[in-house]
Amino acid sequence: MPSTVEIKRSSPAPAGLDQKQKSYGKKKGLQTAACWAIGLFVAVNGALTLSGMDQKPVKGSANDSTRDLWSGTGSIDLAINGLAELKKRPTVMLLGSSLIMHPFWAMDAEKNPHLPDIFHYHGSTALEDKLAEVGAPKQRVYSLAIFGEMISDAYIYVNDFMKGDKKPDVLMFGIAPRDFSDSDLPAPMATFTFKRLVGMDNFPRYAESFLPKWNDKADFVASHSCFFYGKRWRLQHEVQRVVDRFYNLAGIPKDNGPIAAKADPDKNTAGFMLNGSAEERWSNSVKEYRRRYHGIGDKDLSIQEGFLNKVLAVCAERHIKVVLVNMPLAQKNRDLMPPEFYRAYRAKIAAIANRPDVKFVDLGDAPDFSEEDFWDTAHLNHFGGRKLINHIAPSIAEELNSH
Repeated sequence: MPSTVEIKRSSPAPAGLDQKQKSYGKKKGLQTAACWAIGLFVAVNGALTLSGMDQKPVKGSANDSTRDLWSGTGSIDLAINGLAELKKRPTVMLLGSSLIMHPFWAMDAEKNPHLPDIFHYHGSTALEDKLAEVGAPKQRVYSLAIFGEMISDAYIYVNDFMKGDKKPDVLMFGIAPRDFSDSDLPAPMATFTFKRLVGMDNFPRYAESFLPKWNDKADFVASHSCFFYGKRWRLQHEVQRVVDRFYNLAGIPKDNGPIAAKADPDKNTAGFMLNGSAEERWSNSVKEYRRRYHGIGDKDLSIQEGFLNKVLAVCAERHIKVVLVNMPLAQKNRDLMPPEFYRAYRAKIAAIANRPDVKFVDLGDAPDFSEEDFWDTAHLNHFGGRKLINHIAPSIAEELNSH
């Protein structure tokens, strides 16, 4: 009789061991999921970062009208692309904010109704004609003036674009107090120009000037190398919008009493108005500059004054003569500044401009400018523009003829 084989059932694993195996399996699953999540985050972040890197103004054309011109970087792209597309070197370049843009455009638009709009036009037939009249014929004028331009922005334009076959003989640089201190712009890095034109490729050139602290440099590098970090405020804003919408649907009141009580009545005032009645433009301009000048008497202007010195130094190195113009402002605008501030400001600028390669034209209280010469409290109209070129053309012509 064959022997029987007794098959013993394996004894069940101890309860503790089984629990450990289950725990290990869960942990491994979580680790795998975490690795996939991190990998996906890195991949998406990398793709988004690479797709957004170095979006420089060379993409597009000087006639591109699809960009955000009023509240974005579109006007910067148009000006830079227009300069790159010039067939002949400009002999005179204009630099400054909308205080320069508007009168030079308005003078030519008055004579030529088919002239492109203020964003797409960067010449000045009026100044070219005036220069010919005062002894400097056949000049080519190009404007790199940009809405909201600060002195620190001007340094970028001079440093990066006024060189080689685009180096002018003379730079006419129009300035005003707002270019040194604007409550809407807490730092030189906050401007559209800096955000558009300074990236990882030219960061080393501007790191020390714009980002002197190591933590600012680290933040800049992180913002430009990590898409989600760079967009963190926008993401936070979008999340807050979703939360606010939920609160509204749920009927939960938001606690914004103290914020509303302290609201600044000028905070949401529009910027420069190209349309509207004179009364609307002037009223809006008073509110706008009252906001922009907020605290200007207590601000440290030395940072922007330092950038002005840098602008003049770069021009001297490249043998570009400078006509520095303190632009005229309407009395209503000057009255918005603290007492004695404007006088001290003009004296400081005169001291900085005291260089052999700079002509300083101070029109701060020029008596021939009246309220009728202004579009609003800060911007000259075409009448004021003609008075402006009467003041500056002789100095520009003198520098051109001595070049």
